[in-house]
Amino acid sequence: MGNILEKARMILRNVYVALGATAMPVLIHAAYGMREPDPESYTVPVQGRVVSEETGEPVAGIRVQYDNYAIVDTDGDGRFLVYVPEENFYSIGFVDIDGFENSGFFSYKNMSIPRDKIENPLAVSLHRESQVAVIRGTVRSKGIIGKPVSGIRVSVSSMDGNSGESGNIPFYSGFEVLSDNDGKFSIQVPKRDVYSIQFFDENGLFQGISMYVTSDEIKRSLKVRLEKNR
Repeated sequence: MGNILEKARMILRNVYVALGATAMPVLIHAAYGMREPDPESYTVPVQGRVVSEETGEPVAGIRVQYDNYAIVDTDGDGRFLVYVPEENFYSIGFVDIDGFENSGFFSYKNMSIPRDKIENPLAVSLHRESQVAVIRGTVRSKGIIGKPVSGIRVSVSSMDGNSGESGNIPFYSGFEVLSDNDGKFSIQVPKRDVYSIQFFDENGLFQGISMYVTSDEIKRSLKVRLEKNR
């Protein structure tokens, strides 16, 4: 188990740095109510529709991204339109950003497309996760009498494989929650063997921490202690 956890630590650390998961979309088509693309460099249209692999139904709330700038979300009919720069080859990613809010969580997919085919409408099908787990626990301050800490952002991710086409791809968005007034938190996530959990105080009163837990460990309520900033 130690080797599994250490492997997860290394992979996740590298992926976080490489992907820049918090980057904001800035160049997407005005039809989606956002900024027009740069006419000098983002001139190649990419459009298509995302549907469920199991049902064929359209999937809204899927983030389509070429890089940290060419980003758009699918609409209620699963459709998207985004402009990308002139390149010889494209790697387009599809990420479920709303967790289980849209009829389940859909696995990440990446499509590699040459320039001569990028303007053809893309037909994208995503695998919907069928197994769900719940991670719960309580956040308290360190000390002899640890007091509950509210407002701590709890974010969960994993590099563990899944039953879709995209094993060993991290999930990011949609899997975070704030601890309540009693310091308690509960979050629904896809079932995996190993999870990475980050605890972050946006008010800066407590030091953030990261921890790795297994599917067996989350069967019990997690007890998290945070050190106060000095």
